[in-house]
Amino acid sequence: MHFEIVADDADRISNFYKTVFGWKVQKWDGPTDYWFLTTGDEKESGIDGAFGIRQSEDDAVVNTIDVSSIDETVKQIEENGGLIVRPKSVIPGVGYLAYFKDTEGNLWGIMQSDANAK
Repeated sequence: MHFEIVADDADRISNFYKTVFGWKVQKWDGPTDYWFLTTGDEKESGIDGAFGIRQSEDDAVVNTIDVSSIDETVKQIEENGGLIVRPKSVIPGVGYLAYFKDTEGNLWGIMQSDANAK
């Protein structure tokens, strides 16, 4: 329904998400500095979730963004100051998954669905 990430530089993080994912960024007209992120068409379903088994002490909550091309998105992330922390991997019958940190150090997943992934 809503996610919230943190930033040190509003312009830098705004440019990152606009350029890599095409998100709309709108500054809130309220008493504190806050920006709304619109991630897609409001007619599409929102964020879904799941849980996994902890694999290390460093594991954290990870929101995953659906992308049409994981390879192109990885390229865009790297070109715009993000860091791939877990390279593209295959989840057989589901698709391709990678993890990255954005320009502010927030951890995210990206997933390209592909029922034929092997």
